[in-house]
Amino acid sequence: MSFKFPTSYKANRPKPFQWLGKILMKLSGWKIKGHISDFYENKKFVAIVAPHTSNWDAVVGLSAIAAVDLKVYFIGKHTVFKGLLGKFMKYMGGIPVDRSKPGGLIQDLLNQIKDKKNGLIGLAPEGTRSKVDEWKTGFLRIAKELNSGVVLVSLDFLKKELVFGEEFKLSGNDKQDLLDIKKYYEAFTPRHIKNF
Repeated sequence: MSFKFPTSYKANRPKPFQWLGKILMKLSGWKIKGHISDFYENKKFVAIVAPHTSNWDAVVGLSAIAAVDLKVYFIGKHTVFKGLLGKFMKYMGGIPVDRSKPGGLIQDLLNQIKDKKNGLIGLAPEGTRSKVDEWKTGFLRIAKELNSGVVLVSLDFLKKELVFGEEFKLSGNDKQDLLDIKKYYEAFTPRHIKNF
């Protein structure tokens, strides 16, 4: 795959694991497009992934992460992090959070990643696979805390492309930023259109 990113973002997972990711991507016909700028070498930054309308989004995302051996941190409901699945999720960069405490969720995530030297912090702004009227704004707060812009990552099920877009620079006006980001994602086809 030609997808490029800073060397500090390599996760250094075992080669067979990377091959499995590549095989899954090839068999499913999915491709990764775009790149992560060298500007992020040895830094952390926020990336949001949308549209998020099905469990297949996670399958594609995890396969892509394995295929290119990318270091990513992502949050998940703490109840999922049990048994073998929980170990696998943590291995892939998953961070368990308790969603019943929304006020402390972002701070919990920030506390858990503060010692990480670099990596992509991936979030789904919709917060669920179901259709929502309002996106969650936690990713904006995290970006501000990390002094980071937001890289817009899209899943296009029509073209079978996972696209790393350009960095979106925050204006300080959260409402306008959300409107602009949502508009950007209108160009991509989700798996379940009725949920987006």
